[in-house]
Amino acid sequence: MNTATKQSIQNNSLKNSGNSVVCRKCKSTQVVANKRGYSFGLMFKVLFSLIGIGLVIKIIGGLIGSALDSFIMRYYASIPLFISIFLGLPISILCGFKGRNSIVNGCMNCGNKWLAGK
Repeated sequence: MNTATKQSIQNNSLKNSGNSVVCRKCKSTQVVANKRGYSFGLMFKVLFSLIGIGLVIKIIGGLIGSALDSFIMRYYASIPLFISIFLGLPISILCGFKGRNSIVNGCMNCGNKWLAGK
C-alpha cells in the first residue's frame, strides 16, 4: 500500500472513533454501560467490622476487668458488643446502598469493568 492509502485509512478510523468508548484493557469497542446495584460485599464488610470491633472491646475490657478483679468493668465491657450487634445490621444495610446510582462500564469482549468518567 502506498502512503496516501494508509493515511486515508487512518483518517477514516479517526473519524469513526470520535466519541466512542473503548475498553482500557483490550481496546474493544463492545462496551455496555450499566447502573451499579446494591453492594452486598460492602454490607458484609461493614457488618463484620462492627461486630469485630465490639468483640475486641469486650475482650480487652474483660481482661482489664479480670486483672482489676472488677465485675462492673467486665459488665460494662460487654455494652459496646451489644450495641454493635444490634446496630450493625441496620448500619451495614444502609452502607450497601452507597454508590448504587453510579454507572459502570463493562467490556463484552474481556469482561473488564470500570466506573464511567474515571
